[in-house]
Amino acid sequence: MQQVAGGDPEAIQALSAFLAGLKGYFCKHIGADDAEDMFHDLIVVLIKEIQKGSLEYPERLPGYAHAIAQRQIAAQIRLRIQSRRACNVDDVKLPDQAANAETSLARKELRAIAQRVLRSMPVQQRAVLIRFYIQEQRPEEIQEALGITQTQFRVVKSRAKARFAELCRTAMERKPVRAEPRGAVALFLPKLRSVA
Repeated sequence: MQQVAGGDPEAIQALSAFLAGLKGYFCKHIGADDAEDMFHDLIVVLIKEIQKGSLEYPERLPGYAHAIAQRQIAAQIRLRIQSRRACNVDDVKLPDQAANAETSLARKELRAIAQRVLRSMPVQQRAVLIRFYIQEQRPEEIQEALGITQTQFRVVKSRAKARFAELCRTAMERKPVRAEPRGAVALFLPKLRSVA
């Protein structure tokens, strides 16, 4: 425990290996898409609790970790319910400023790709993208609504942007689209032109 509190990488890796069974627990309750991220968050929380001295009896670590995992899963379920109510992909209106019939058709194809990609993303990442880039909510509002910290928000937004861009590129390679080079990413998330 002292080595974990001191930030020893080997001790932290051993802690992760010791609790690796919780990945399956996360998978069972929330699905594989978010399980790895939630397990990582659990390890971060445990390290902080160990550093604060909150865990007095090392033999109780598995039960303590399991209790944290249960709270994370409950929070994730609440988040998904809220996100489904507030962030329906079908309700998102994407800009359509077509100059002619061909451009209009290309934009429709791009919108369809962007919506399919967004729909396939993990709930939390999808919620952050929609709330931040489409609904233009402030980070503080999103953090409060989703029950996440400022650091978690930045990590989720960064991962979501990268994942969205990559999935759009892959989808466009599979089905060539007659459109401008920036493609679905720039159409859907104008602020992300540099990612496209």
